[in-house]
Amino acid sequence: MSAATLSPQYRTSLRAIALAAVVYVLAWSLLPPLLSSSLPLDVAESLSWGREWQWGYYKHPPLAPWVLELSYRAFGHVGPFLLSQLFIVATLWLVWRTGCRLMSRERALLGTLLTMGVAYYTRPALEFNHNIAQMPLWAAAGYCLLAALQDGRMRHWVLLGMAAGLGLLTKYSVGLLLATLALYLLLTPERRVLRGAGPWVALAVMAALFAPHLHWLWQSDWLPMAYVQDRASGAGTHGRWDALSFVATQAVNHLPLAVIVLAAWAGTRRQRRAAPLSGRRWQWHGDRAAYLWTVALGPCLLVVLVGLAAGLRVRDMWGVPMWVFSGLLVAAWLPAPWLSALQPRLLRGLAVWLVLISVATGLWLAFGAQWRHRPSRTDWPQAAIAQQALSAWQAQSRCALDSVSGDYWAVGLVAAQLPQRPSVYIAGDPRFSPWITPERLREHGTLWIGLGDDAPVPAGLDALAAQPGMRVQQGQAKIGWPHRSAAEPLAMHWRAYVPAACVRQP
Repeated sequence: MSAATLSPQYRTSLRAIALAAVVYVLAWSLLPPLLSSSLPLDVAESLSWGREWQWGYYKHPPLAPWVLELSYRAFGHVGPFLLSQLFIVATLWLVWRTGCRLMSRERALLGTLLTMGVAYYTRPALEFNHNIAQMPLWAAAGYCLLAALQDGRMRHWVLLGMAAGLGLLTKYSVGLLLATLALYLLLTPERRVLRGAGPWVALAVMAALFAPHLHWLWQSDWLPMAYVQDRASGAGTHGRWDALSFVATQAVNHLPLAVIVLAAWAGTRRQRRAAPLSGRRWQWHGDRAAYLWTVALGPCLLVVLVGLAAGLRVRDMWGVPMWVFSGLLVAAWLPAPWLSALQPRLLRGLAVWLVLISVATGLWLAFGAQWRHRPSRTDWPQAAIAQQALSAWQAQSRCALDSVSGDYWAVGLVAAQLPQRPSVYIAGDPRFSPWITPERLREHGTLWIGLGDDAPVPAGLDALAAQPGMRVQQGQAKIGWPHRSAAEPLAMHWRAYVPAACVRQP
């Protein structure tokens, strides 16, 4: 259906959907930073990495922190929330492009919108992290392989390699999708394309993009692999139960979509009876059913099989990027004679869901700490902590604050809040913060920050305190919580390591 043949009613619907989408994106981008007193945990941590522009970090590859840093520089505290929504918009656009290659444009649009019925695209997207960053790259890989198989053009293979390479630079779990796509090529008649240059060009492009990070992995003694191993380690029955729990969690996150479909189905009983089906009730309305089933369900199935077979601990949030094509699966199965009756109810149900989850999320951000009588990660007094840290340093040093040391949550809050954006020295471990060298510490010093009464000073700072001319001063402060329900003020301990050249004289 070309733009010239779109009916006026269809064009009106598109404009209404576009307007609603703009309002939704703005609401989820602008309101959360107004209702939150601190950045989400993963955002604070990634910002402390991204400002250093490394080819890798001790937990993850570098792409997500890089992009997050750019958004934060451009838009401040709004940036991370806006970035999440833009990544979701990009994901939905790629899903729609994929759907248009598999089914009618009407079904593709409906399936794309129904993707928002998966809960991962709502509340979890408040926290831009490596899982959210994967979403458009999973959708891009699925689209590019489909386009390459349908059209046979080299540019689609090149784009597939780019999507795969950028995906691996975002999070290693993209390998699950790539393994699924590789199995599809090997086990279906599509294997004939392996005789051509396209797949191998895609592989070469992916390798070229990933090579700098691979070199960094080698230089860092494969540091993130220890983190991955720790996250996935599990023994015997516990790991296998985790695999089954993973399936249950993914099903729970699909409950809003299931309720939307069932409500629309129940609400159109009269129309469906008036338009009986000829032939089979359930049939696939589109092309390449095996491909869509594979990219939609294959990665999840692969995770579960590996978890069950090897007893690996499977993390529920690994499923966040896996469900980009769930809405298309639903749209492909809707019976054609009933589509016109079902579509308005499906869209109304989706609108109700998005309004409800938006209001609930806003209320939770605004009043969650009072209701639970304890703060969440977005309820910490970030501005007050950062100001207290800066005041403590300036009282002891006449030089700029170059770095803050401590656990990644405390230093992440301070480093993101202060205008000069000091570097972070995570846990006093040079493996985690290779940009902090002994020479840099001797020249500029550092400020250790501990939140809570049991915050330990990293052992790695003992050698710094012993440096000739290094002045060490410490203190503590009590900081009130933004919400009155948290009765006890937050204890903030600090220790300033000030070089002799920077010591502020009384």
